Amino acid sequence: MKRLDFGQLATFVAIVDAGSITKAAASLHRTQAAVSIQLKKLEEGTGKQLLNRSYNQFTLTHEGEILLSYARKILNLSEEAFNAISNEEVSGVVRFGIPDGYARAYILNSLKQFISRFPKIRIQIKNDNSHNLYQSLREGELDLILATRDPQESGGQLVRREKICWVAAKDYQLNISQPIPLALYEQGCAYRHNIVEKLNQNEKDWFVSFECQGVTGFDIAITNGLAISALSESLVKDEWRVIKPSEGLPDLGEIEIELHMSPGDVSEAVRCFADEIRKQVSNIQVS
Repeated sequence: MKRLDFGQLATFVAIVDAGSITKAAASLHRTQAAVSIQLKKLEEGTGKQLLNRSYNQFTLTHEGEILLSYARKILNLSEEAFNAISNEEVSGVVRFGIPDGYARAYILNSLKQFISRFPKIRIQIKNDNSHNLYQSLREGELDLILATRDPQESGGQLVRREKICWVAAKDYQLNISQPIPLALYEQGCAYRHNIVEKLNQNEKDWFVSFECQGVTGFDIAITNGLAISALSESLVKDEWRVIKPSEGLPDLGEIEIELHMSPGDVSEAVRCFADEIRKQVSNIQVS
């Protein structure tokens, strides 16, 4: 019976999470050559190429994506089994960054359950836009962030992909022959950049009616008909309506949400919380 090697799977996951073999080697405290050999052995054992390699970067092949999903399950189950028979409770501090919209959509109902399971882990949460969270992670102020994907930021794990929807109040009548009032996050937000770029490309007039620092601003602006905006599907509230493509606004495509950990070795507490966030965000169902 053929079996996958546990160490090779762990190395494979470390490479994907780190974004490069060099960073994975540092996090595993091994040489770059040793990590490369482990990856090569895994590919030879499976008979499949797992990564498409190019200069200083890689992408997962189709088989690599499939194996990554199983590898994470195997490693998580191993960790769960160890914790189940261990007398030691996981403890420590997790400094976690997340935009407040994602916080409301993805972790509002899971934090209490996690804290009850790991009472000795202390969670410190920072709400900010993704651009600022990446900077905080680089500067060592955070251990883990959930953020909108930025092509310039490597090493993240894709945990969710969603369609971006134009939204308005239920009774809002859109008139694209007039300047469009927008509710937008501050400069630096990926959503804002995408919205503005697509409107300009389609020669639509617009103005910022409400510049928001958090979801409360969007609630006020959109619900009261002061402005429209565009958000990922899971952030759309029941009291809003999704603006149809036939109403003349450009398609905004999809948003990708990634989980990023600080480089190097991370604590057991951070790994446990990262596993929980990964599971919760991946499993959220959009109604």
